[in-house]
Amino acid sequence: MSKEKAKVENIVDTEVQTSELAAIVGKTPQWIRQLTRDGVLKKYGRGKYLLGESIQAYCEHVAGGKEEDEKPRLIDFKTALEKTKAEKAELELLRLKNELHVASDVEALLADLILTTKSRLLGVPSRIATECENETADVVEAIVRRDIEVALSSLAKYTPDKIGGEIGDGISKDN
Repeated sequence: MSKEKAKVENIVDTEVQTSELAAIVGKTPQWIRQLTRDGVLKKYGRGKYLLGESIQAYCEHVAGGKEEDEKPRLIDFKTALEKTKAEKAELELLRLKNELHVASDVEALLADLILTTKSRLLGVPSRIATECENETADVVEAIVRRDIEVALSSLAKYTPDKIGGEIGDGISKDN
């Protein structure tokens, strides 16, 4: 067993030429020289690299850098991007299932609902003015209550399944 371990240590400490290292990692010698200029790989003589150290450095480079470095790694960005894509797909699915609505659609629908109810309530006095002439307080109260209930009935007839459709689709326009 000690002979096998000695062989492994010898392979790790083996010096290789630029072209040999390029063949091992599947890149060109120009690529290896560029990584050397960038400080990713370290030469140990003219065009020579320690095989084990160079392979480890190249693997770290491909993975996006050392984990203990303060700067973010490429793999971290890719992971965050994939997570964001998954969240976006999930939200889109909920929207397609009509379980999630765009805020602007909800705001527009509620604004239309409020404006319709407001206009109906503000129209109550002019509609009942002639009806209430020469009536007792009980009759006037009943007439006002009836008209307010009719004006508010649009709120009871509101259907949330119309969000995202045309404004006013979710509000009954009876009366």
